[in-house]
Amino acid sequence: MSSLKRFALATTVVLAALTTTLAAASAQTVDSIKKGGVLKIGSQVAQVPWGFTDSSGKLTGFDIELGEMLAKDLGVKAVVTPVTSSNRVAALLTGQVDVLAAVMGIFADRQKVVLFSRPYTTNDTIYIGKTSANIKGWKDLKGVRVGVPRGTPQDIAITKAAPEGAIIQRFDDDAGTVQALIAGQVDMIGGAATQVPNIAQVAGPGKFEEKFVVARAFNAFAVRPGSREWADYLSDFVKRKLASGELPALYKKWIGGTLAEMPTTGEGEAALPIEMVK
Repeated sequence: MSSLKRFALATTVVLAALTTTLAAASAQTVDSIKKGGVLKIGSQVAQVPWGFTDSSGKLTGFDIELGEMLAKDLGVKAVVTPVTSSNRVAALLTGQVDVLAAVMGIFADRQKVVLFSRPYTTNDTIYIGKTSANIKGWKDLKGVRVGVPRGTPQDIAITKAAPEGAIIQRFDDDAGTVQALIAGQVDMIGGAATQVPNIAQVAGPGKFEEKFVVARAFNAFAVRPGSREWADYLSDFVKRKLASGELPALYKKWIGGTLAEMPTTGEGEAALPIEMVK
């Protein structure tokens, strides 16, 4: 085969692959999902209590049950695709999933690449360390090894606010970050308030605690750009499940306590700085 023919063949293959990718990543509609009979949900599956495998081997958790509730509302089958904090947006944009229910907080930088529904739960961003450590804020982190999941709000916050001398170590996901804390590879980690009891179950009670809170985020469904009808359906779904009491009950089951008041839209900046967290 001549070089020209090989080039033409290679070009054809690349264009075909690109076309397939773009088709898979096209904007979603409610009808297309219903006609397909399957809802592909991207969720984190190593993040208790949001998504994890229980002692019987069943995948469960807040986001998992919420995704199943959504699929039932649509009248389709729920199929969960595992994602991490670092690859979840790529999985959505390349068409691997139809929607993210993946501890996805609404932040301005994310709103540039995805559409959010109205939020369905709150999620406080905190820093966790040894109970014996005298750490109350950013200024106390000089010389401290701090682990964060790469690209998360915790990572962004410490990158902006850490004092000179803080040692930042980035990990691919929450599970790796928590393991580093328990193993003594880092002194503190950035995480969610829900992780404190989970860490106590593994490391033993009283060893680690919440040191300080950074912000309150609002988690929401995320969909591809241009999928406004799909995003609006999801917002209406959240509204209906709040009114029926099903969403507050799900929050109480997996997070505990009472679900806080939340914004009614996924537009605009939807994270509260620490001084506004009550």
